[in-house]
Amino acid sequence: MTSGDLLFISGQVGFEEDGSVPEDFARAIELTYAELERALKAGGATYEDLVRVNVYITELDQEKLVTWRKTRDGIVKAGNPSASTVIGVHSLYNGATIEIDAIAAV
Repeated sequence: MTSGDLLFISGQVGFEEDGSVPEDFARAIELTYAELERALKAGGATYEDLVRVNVYITELDQEKLVTWRKTRDGIVKAGNPSASTVIGVHSLYNGATIEIDAIAAV
């Protein structure tokens, strides 16, 4: 959804082709960022256009936080990274382990 010069992307989660939740957390991150990228492209934006990202992770601990940062940094190659918040949650849609919502300037 857009409003003025902003593109709002809600609730992106990544599942395997068969609809299952990836067992490997890094794989879940990769699939979720692929969904985010798909939504950005559909709205005429790229990672460079992100201004705000909220990341929700189930059972968040230091290991998952490190995995998220490392994996995200390998995917998002933006010169000026957006503001972001990582939030630990109890559960997500359909058993997902990570979900992302974002705002991009288009």
